[in-house]
Amino acid sequence: MDADNRDGGAKPLPAQAGSPPRLVVARSLADASAGEMVFVNRRGQALTSRQIALAKLGSWGVVVTSGVLVGIVYGALVSPLVGVFSGVAVELLALVKLRHWPAFRTAMAHVAQCRWEEAHAELLVLEGKRLSAVYRATVQVVLAATEALLGQPQQAVDRIERMGPSATAWPGASHVLRCQAASLRAGALSTLGHFEDAWRAQHELVRAADAATGTSGRPRGDYLDMLVQATELQIAANADKPEALPDADTLHRWARAALGRSRFGEMLVSLAWAFHRRGDDDMARHLLAEAASRIPRWSLDKTTPALDAWAKTTARLWGLS
Repeated sequence: MDADNRDGGAKPLPAQAGSPPRLVVARSLADASAGEMVFVNRRGQALTSRQIALAKLGSWGVVVTSGVLVGIVYGALVSPLVGVFSGVAVELLALVKLRHWPAFRTAMAHVAQCRWEEAHAELLVLEGKRLSAVYRATVQVVLAATEALLGQPQQAVDRIERMGPSATAWPGASHVLRCQAASLRAGALSTLGHFEDAWRAQHELVRAADAATGTSGRPRGDYLDMLVQATELQIAANADKPEALPDADTLHRWARAALGRSRFGEMLVSLAWAFHRRGDDDMARHLLAEAASRIPRWSLDKTTPALDAWAKTTARLWGLS
């Protein structure tokens, strides 16, 4: 564990002055590096950069062809002039709906680069705009995430809870967004010491993740699987309840998956704590040693204070700092 991470003073990645940060797509969940954003499908499976490019191409194809088709239909039914105006109107309407995308993309690039203060400021401005219901829900969830990372768990909980019933039943919203909201609420409640409420929120997360999988019998997507595991570990660490976690075989499976990722080292710290509390210090030492290089900006002092204290103390005792 390096000096910056040990002292909780790791700095966010610098952005080039005079230009908005780029939103870089990670190749996969395992290969995501600092500054890259993971995109997932409706089942919570991380998408490759090629899949993202094809999806963007398809979306722009729909925008362009819809205007052309409307123009052709109205031109045939009414007049060529009306057809031209109708096609242009449809294209302009599509562009109006996308007018807030550049600001949102910039905010998400800040999140990926661990520039949470900048992301929060951008999203607060976006919050004041006229947004669709699902778009507004997404902004609220990301705002709650940045507040939790900046040490404002009560604000994060309040923001999610102000969304009311929509937090679990947004029309048209993806199951992934519902899972993210439940995970944020569970983690922030545990940071505040409201453990019974946190475990209930964790159960909501599991139900939402199962709903994302559907009835086809397919396994959870890799992103949702990690989200469920990380949330359970966060609550257990904040509550100091290692016995609430699954058996050793399951924890070893979680650890193998976590070690295969380039980022998300906070989960390795949680797993190190769990193995230490269960008497397996060899595994705990290995996981804690691997964690620091996978955490671009340290936030455990804000999200999981007890785990933060354990990690710093244990790293010094084991000569990892």
